[in-house]
Amino acid sequence: MAAFASVWMGLACLIVATTMFLWRPAFTDFWIWFVLWLGAPGTMCIAGLVLWSYRKDDHDEPGILAQRVQCKAAIAMAIVASAIVYALIIGSEKLLDGLL
Repeated sequence: MAAFASVWMGLACLIVATTMFLWRPAFTDFWIWFVLWLGAPGTMCIAGLVLWSYRKDDHDEPGILAQRVQCKAAIAMAIVASAIVYALIIGSEKLLDGLL
């Protein structure tokens, strides 16, 4: 169940990061915090724990193989989401005081 949750968390992070990239009004402090401090690290932590728990299992059980694939996909989505948000932060322009 943790592998399933991690893949959905990774997908949520990726959707939020893509939304911030495509629709700039969504590029706010809350969503940056959500992706970089909560979503992506949480996704990688849960997926890493599942992968760690199966590290010595060489069984070809379909359930274990599916969980490993889900965890690897979750980690990949979290990394891509973090990269998108960091690229947005690096490429952002500073607003002058008094404009908002």
